[in-house]
Amino acid sequence: MKKLFLFAFAAIALAACNDNDDTLRFAAENTLIENGSLTGTNMHFLGTSTVTSADGDIYVGKEACFEFAGLDDFTLYMHNTRFAAAMPALKMRLCSHPYTPGEGASLSFALESAVPDVYLPNDVGGGYSYQPMPAYTLTDVEGSIDNTLCRVSFSCDVPRLGSYRVEFEGRLLE
Repeated sequence: MKKLFLFAFAAIALAACNDNDDTLRFAAENTLIENGSLTGTNMHFLGTSTVTSADGDIYVGKEACFEFAGLDDFTLYMHNTRFAAAMPALKMRLCSHPYTPGEGASLSFALESAVPDVYLPNDVGGGYSYQPMPAYTLTDVEGSIDNTLCRVSFSCDVPRLGSYRVEFEGRLLE
């Protein structure tokens, strides 16, 4: 019994000394954009995605995560994207699109339309991969990164589900 007590005390002491802090930290400044250009290091933004349906219904995702990758152009990853509460979360990306350099740690982009890739099960061989989804074409895609603040908006007409306007606003994670 004494050994069990000592073992439990040692386990508690080790857990108390753990310096790992799982708290999310937002960056105070963006060092991943230099002179308005991406540096090739991925940036992760956490924030809110507000989705408005054509009927006026509003869905707010409070833990939306958008990721930017690229150098001369950008790829935008939208992790666990939803257009409605009942919709399953999807991983989507927009690949290799141009952006307009800004000043310092800022840039912007505007696309008339873009076909997203959606992370789906493979038909053959199992596993998952990104597959183009022309039926989910995004229109009026606009966005900007201004230091640590990111904004992205677009419209999407989802077959059999309706039309949606998505507005994301997030802050850069460290």
